[in-house]
Amino acid sequence: MIKYIFSIVSAVVIIMLITLVFILPTNRDSANADSENQQADNTSALTNTLLFKNIRLFDGTEFIENTNVLVKEGLIADISKSIDIQHLGDIRVIEGQNLTVLPGIIDAHTHSYGNALQDALRFGVTTHLDMFTNEMGLLESVQQRQNLQQTDKTDLFSSGTLATVDGGHGTQYGFAIDTIQNIDGVAAWVTRRKQAGADYIKLVYMPNQQYMPSLDKATALEVIKQGHLQGLKVLAHISSFSAAKDLIEGDIDGLVHIFADQVVTSDLLAMAAEKGVFIIPTLGVIASVNQQNRNSELLADERISGALSAAQKETLQVSFSHAASGFDFAIAKQNVSLFHQAGVTILAGSDAPNPGTAYGVSAYHEIILLTESGLTNAEALAAATGTTATQFSLEDRGVIAVGKRADMVVIEGDPSLDIDTIFNLKHVLKNGYQVQQDLPQSQQGVAIENPMLGDFETQDSLQPNEGFNWTQTHDGYANGNSTATITRVGNIGVDGSAALRVVSTVEAGFPYPWAGAAIGDFSPPISAADIAAYTHITFDVKGSKGNYRVMSFSATSANIPPSQNFDVSSQWQHIRLPLSGFKGLDHTQVSGFAFVAGPTLGEYEFVLDNVSLE
Repeated sequence: MIKYIFSIVSAVVIIMLITLVFILPTNRDSANADSENQQADNTSALTNTLLFKNIRLFDGTEFIENTNVLVKEGLIADISKSIDIQHLGDIRVIEGQNLTVLPGIIDAHTHSYGNALQDALRFGVTTHLDMFTNEMGLLESVQQRQNLQQTDKTDLFSSGTLATVDGGHGTQYGFAIDTIQNIDGVAAWVTRRKQAGADYIKLVYMPNQQYMPSLDKATALEVIKQGHLQGLKVLAHISSFSAAKDLIEGDIDGLVHIFADQVVTSDLLAMAAEKGVFIIPTLGVIASVNQQNRNSELLADERISGALSAAQKETLQVSFSHAASGFDFAIAKQNVSLFHQAGVTILAGSDAPNPGTAYGVSAYHEIILLTESGLTNAEALAAATGTTATQFSLEDRGVIAVGKRADMVVIEGDPSLDIDTIFNLKHVLKNGYQVQQDLPQSQQGVAIENPMLGDFETQDSLQPNEGFNWTQTHDGYANGNSTATITRVGNIGVDGSAALRVVSTVEAGFPYPWAGAAIGDFSPPISAADIAAYTHITFDVKGSKGNYRVMSFSATSANIPPSQNFDVSSQWQHIRLPLSGFKGLDHTQVSGFAFVAGPTLGEYEFVLDNVSLE
């Protein structure tokens, strides 16, 4: 994004970090709901034929009052004021009664991993347009979205990997990606994306940022050219007005972020409108970077908070540590308004799971932010349904029309008058089947046996609990250059006891470098520890002077690890951090902690002793 949502956050990177350690699929059981409603939901989930009667309809473009919609075997069979259903036998009927039916929401900018597709679908987001993920499984996603079977996952379209260079954005997340070596290799690179199952191409063009290298202008323009020659749309991650201008001149199809470093000029507005460029602003994540506190407002909304999974709560609660230049929320909204007034198509995308966002819920929040930026309620809803389907040539979804798949959301209220009513979810349909909206509950972790995580008096103290081990950690696991070693040493601890010596070198080459020691479950299947009985983590530390941090990890998600900072000096200090300070951490699902130096570059040596929960 503008100055690299993923870069500056690359605490996000710690998504894949700390070795393969803290990433695992969630194991969850469905929550028990009210028995009568549960029975009705289970019954309705068995059929994908039903009738909406006397309903308010938003068809993906406009509102229609008091109409009927017939869904038959997962497809929309009829829309009219009068429908004869006698020949259909015993059919489920949903009466209007101040209900509005919308097409299933399309989130036009996500990064989908973990339980993304399940969490999104429970909120009525039935299609993800992913803008960078591991390409493994993309071909399977293509098959899944082509059928009308019952499913608990939203459909996935994706760019797969992104067009970047060695060491550039996208190379820092812990898995190897196919980078562009030179301009002559672009055509073959695009061909490989098609073979992997990519639906469109995404390139990164940030030539003036300081964190990592970028495609140069000539190569970026060649990606656009070759993508178009092979029949694919090409989208761009940009960070500034100047980068946006270069690529709009170069016939980019869409920008997947709005720039917010300056107000757009009239010349660029006219050019973007003439060339038919679309923009996915991702205003919610810009608000998060700019410390607008919108995530706290969402968490305080009872319609939302009670329906969030542990992973959704974690990403929604986490905030960027500080505001960054180039992310002025007021300028971002102003630019959206100006592009919209100029006739440029605006689409709704959340950029989940960046800090302050969550799969599903943030797609709705983006709709509301678009209305704050000058779109009408209908235009903002279309930006998340019909308009996005048109721009991405999604012919079977995004609208409620005869012959289209029955991906639908039912809300209570009238969003034509009050856009906030879109959070009043009553029903979600995927392929015509009722989606279970009850909050999945995580299986509680095993209560930790030994609160002393590291006194280091014996070799066995490097494994204080079953499955929990001490190890080194550094950004080299995510293609950075930092290194670390750990050694248990006698007679260097508090009062001459044994302790853990950590020697680390924090090197440039990664946007948010780190190196240090970690304790956690490193061997699949990763088990979760329940530390809810404790309130603090404490430890003794001395070493190279500087600011360090403790990062915490959850077994239920692979999102940005909540962290807290602490200072180190040459004298022993006793550090006591409240576990509540790890914002978003599920204390019943902890998989580990890391004690690291960085992001300040340099060589560090520190000693840890008496690491404990209390």
